[in-house]
Amino acid sequence: EDKLASDDMYAGHALKNREDVFNSGAAGYVLSRRTMQRLIKKWDEKDPTCLVADGNEWLQGNPGLVTTKCLKNVLNVSAVDTRRSGKWHRFHAFPLTRMVSGDVDGWYKNKHKNLHQMMETDESYSTLLSGTDCCAEDTVSFHYVESFESIALYATRQQLLERPHMTDRDLESLMMSQWPQKRWEIGAYSRGLPDATDRVGWSHLLKTVRRMTQKRTQREC
Repeated sequence: EDKLASDDMYAGHALKNREDVFNSGAAGYVLSRRTMQRLIKKWDEKDPTCLVADGNEWLQGNPGLVTTKCLKNVLNVSAVDTRRSGKWHRFHAFPLTRMVSGDVDGWYKNKHKNLHQMMETDESYSTLLSGTDCCAEDTVSFHYVESFESIALYATRQQLLERPHMTDRDLESLMMSQWPQKRWEIGAYSRGLPDATDRVGWSHLLKTVRRMTQKRTQREC
């Protein structure tokens, strides 16, 4: 809300490879109107960096990295730290349950190691947080979320917005009734809700859902 469409912006969840800092295509990213217009202009001009004119098949199969190189090397626009208060991530490359539990893949952790040395941010960016610190209250996205889980999360948040003083017991029961249970409903890359005996896991999950479901963080489209 404090950004201008007339300013350049390439905002998402920054990761790294050997050469570049790029925003995760899985978590999604946001380009400002100005940046999008400048990018389209370079495409229309058939800029070789922005279209991978050298025939590099690997890059041609990874359009997000091509976009990163175009933004960085041609337009001088780089990925930025989008965490809330320099701590809580807004864009997530894994589902809610995996972000809360910290059950993310090794490649994802590796692409954060020493990342702060390649971008303008502090050392804390290189450490992934879990539990109640996994996700910002104004979280934008989760990835690997199948339709059943999307519907469940939406329904849970809508009811919690209507009943913000719902007890933890009632919220847990609500989520149990809404969330997919079968593996094919959950999907291969997501995880189900914590086991009933995992009280720490449930505590972290409930607190995170509450944090993301406050009326003051909602935006009308």
